[in-house]
Amino acid sequence: MEFKDLVFQVEKAIHDVGVDPAAARGEEEGQWLLMRNDTPIYLDAWVAEQRSPWNYFIFEEDPTTVQMTIPFCYAPTLQREAFLEELLTVNLNLLYGKFTYNAKDNVVALIYRLPGLSFQPADLPRVIDGLMYYSEMAYHVLKDEFTLKRVLVEES
Repeated sequence: MEFKDLVFQVEKAIHDVGVDPAAARGEEEGQWLLMRNDTPIYLDAWVAEQRSPWNYFIFEEDPTTVQMTIPFCYAPTLQREAFLEELLTVNLNLLYGKFTYNAKDNVVALIYRLPGLSFQPADLPRVIDGLMYYSEMAYHVLKDEFTLKRVLVEES
């Protein structure tokens, strides 16, 4: 898929969920920030410049990618390994996404990623709803056991 066509499709999807794409655009082309309540939803589209051994099977057909990222919480200092193991177990049950961990920022996020050719604007509301549901449910189920702290909008 051509990058400009992918950007058009993503902006159509953003518009269709009731957000002005121009107001949601980030600093670089292919970056948008949506908000749901106090939760940031980062939406990115890009063209891979080189093949990854993890994505080798699609690169020749379509080097474009769409990714949605929702910061979930900071990983706990105590019981971090048990917490991350719990999230790996939870990942088995998730549709439309997975938990990931950014050690540099100590942030756990929910991620949804797919090849650009697979992106369908009509799917965006369902994906956002699903990721937001997982974020809320996991936080409330795990917050006391692991003393979780949310990522605030201005910190993300």
